[in-house]
Amino acid sequence: MRVPEKRDGATEGMVRITAYGGVNEIGGNKILLEDGDTRIFLDFGEPFGMTEKYFVEWLKPRDRFGLRDYFHFDMIPRIQGLYDEEWLVDTDMKYAPPEFDAIFLSHMHFDHTWHVRFADRKIPVHLGSTANTIRDSWEFTGASVDFGEHDYRTFRTGSRIRIGSLEVEPVHVDHSVPGAYGFLVHTSEGCVVYTGDLRVHGPRADMTREFVTKAAKEKPIAMICEGTRVANSDKRENLSEAGVENRVKKLLATHKKLAAVSFYPKDVDRMRTFRDVARATGRKFVVSAKAANLLESLKDDRNIKVPDPMKDPNMLVYVRTGMSRPYAFEAHYMDKRRSSDHVVDSEFVAKYQDQLIYHTDFSQLAELIDVNPSPGSLFIRSMSEPFEEDDVQDEVLKNWVASFNMDFHQAHASGHANMSEIFSMVRTVSPKIVIPVHTEHATLFSRCGRKVSSPERTKAICVK
Repeated sequence: MRVPEKRDGATEGMVRITAYGGVNEIGGNKILLEDGDTRIFLDFGEPFGMTEKYFVEWLKPRDRFGLRDYFHFDMIPRIQGLYDEEWLVDTDMKYAPPEFDAIFLSHMHFDHTWHVRFADRKIPVHLGSTANTIRDSWEFTGASVDFGEHDYRTFRTGSRIRIGSLEVEPVHVDHSVPGAYGFLVHTSEGCVVYTGDLRVHGPRADMTREFVTKAAKEKPIAMICEGTRVANSDKRENLSEAGVENRVKKLLATHKKLAAVSFYPKDVDRMRTFRDVARATGRKFVVSAKAANLLESLKDDRNIKVPDPMKDPNMLVYVRTGMSRPYAFEAHYMDKRRSSDHVVDSEFVAKYQDQLIYHTDFSQLAELIDVNPSPGSLFIRSMSEPFEEDDVQDEVLKNWVASFNMDFHQAHASGHANMSEIFSMVRTVSPKIVIPVHTEHATLFSRCGRKVSSPERTKAICVK
C-alpha cells in the first residue's frame, strides 16, 4: 500500500479526517480517517436524493456501465484504489489495487451502506454481527439489493479491531435498526469518536449512554457527530417508543375497524411495539413476508429479543396472491401456508379486518384494493414525516388513504437524538473539536460549547 500524499496542508504524523459524504446533507456518510499510511472509511452510504437532480423514477443510472453515469455527474468521488475493477471497466478511470485498509459500517441503513457495492472486493468490510444478518435478509428479500462479494468481518461490543496504526472499538448505540454502533478509533494522536446514528429516547437508551460514557473517558481529540435533527425548527415530534405504543393503544381502544400501519422494514422495535399493541387490544398483527423473513433471521441472535411471526399467537404473516413467479422469500411462506394457520392472504384480512393490525408499505399499497378497508378504518404512518412539503410519495400515499375513506394518523419515534440531546452528548464527551456530519445545519453546532470544525467535501481536517 502506498503512503498517502499530503493533502490540503496535512502535516506528517497528524490524523486526517476527510468527509466524502454526509457534508451539509442527511445521510451519505463516507468518512475517511487516515493515520500515517493506515486508511479506513467510516460508513459508505448514499445520501438521500443523490440522483434526483438528473434521474427520476424509471430514468436511472445505467449500472451496466458501472460508475460511468455516477462519475459524469460527480455523484461519486473519483478516488484511486477504492472501487472494484468490475465497476470501472466502462469508465475513463483506470483500476488500481486497493489503497485503503478497511470499511467500517455503523449500521445497516441505506444511507450508511449502499455504496459498499462499488468498493473493491479486496477491501475488508467490518460490521456488527446483527447488521450482517440484516444484510443477508435484505439481499434475500430485496429485488435488486446486492452489496457485492466482500470479506465481511463481524464484531460486537467488546471487540477491538487492529488495522495498521489504528485500533477500532465498536460500542453499541440505540437507533431505529438493531445492530447499530458508534466507534472509538484509537489513533497515534488520541481517540477519534464517531457516533454513527443514535438516539437517547428509544427502548435501549442505556446503550447510547454507555457509548457516551466510554467516549468521554477517552478524552478524544475529535468527535465526528451526527446532526440529523440539529435545526432551528425540528418538525419531528420527540415521541418515545413507549409513546408510540400508548398512542396506538388509545386509537384502537374503541376502534372496531381495520388498523393499517406502515413503518421502516428494518425497525424491529416498531414491529415489537405493534405486536404488543395487538396483544393488549385483542388483535393480531399481520406482517409482510419481507418483515417476517427479517424477524425469523434474527430469532437466534441472543443479544436481541424479536417475536417469531410463525409462532407468536398475536402475529400472522401476509402473502400476496396471483403471482406466477413469486420471490423466493414469499414462496417460502406460501409453501408454509398449507400446514400453518399463521400465513394469510388478502381474503383473510378483508374478512377479519376488525380483528387485525395490518402492515403495509408504500410498494404494497395496491394490496388495499383486495383488502378493501371499511370506511373509517385507520391508517397509521409510523415513520418520519417527509422532509419536503411537496413530497410526491407522501401525496400519493394520502391519495390512497383518502380513496378508502381511512382516518390518517402519525405515530413515530425518531431514530435520531434531537438538537439539545446531541449537544448534551457533545458536552459530556468534551472532544477537542467536533466535526458535524449527517446534517443540513452544521453551523448550529457553534452552540454546543465545543470548538467546531465544519467539514468541506474532500478537504482534510487535521487533528492531534
